[in-house]
Amino acid sequence: MSDYQLEIKQVVDYPRCRIYREFVQTLIADRSIRTNGGSGLFYYTVPCSYANFRTSYRRLDGITYTVYPGEWVCRVSELAACFRVRFQHKALSILKVLQDRQLITFTQLGHGHLVKYNIKGWRKHNTVLDYNCPCQKESGFFFMPIAVARS
Repeated sequence: MSDYQLEIKQVVDYPRCRIYREFVQTLIADRSIRTNGGSGLFYYTVPCSYANFRTSYRRLDGITYTVYPGEWVCRVSELAACFRVRFQHKALSILKVLQDRQLITFTQLGHGHLVKYNIKGWRKHNTVLDYNCPCQKESGFFFMPIAVARS
């Protein structure tokens, strides 16, 4: 990702910003970046980086879940690791804050061990593909509306 440089013109002239998934994965893995306190933008960007562009299926704990564009289903423990919090209840409280801000909706599944979330307005800002196919989570990019980043 060192070859990509965000230019101020992109942020000022366009109503949305292109975010590369690989860049977000680098941020998640880099423990030197602090996320304590008001890291709402980081906490919103992480679920966006895993959201699907097309309908696919994910099998967890012996159950196959249909995952639509703008959604993802995962273990709460995986989400806690991505948010870089120690406890699963903290990851759920972060999702609750994002839901209260009208950015996502989420549901706990599988006796509370799984979570399925939906990014509100995903179809408006990102291309949705109308066929079933696995969605690679480590490559490509997604668009984030500047208005969300400012809130």
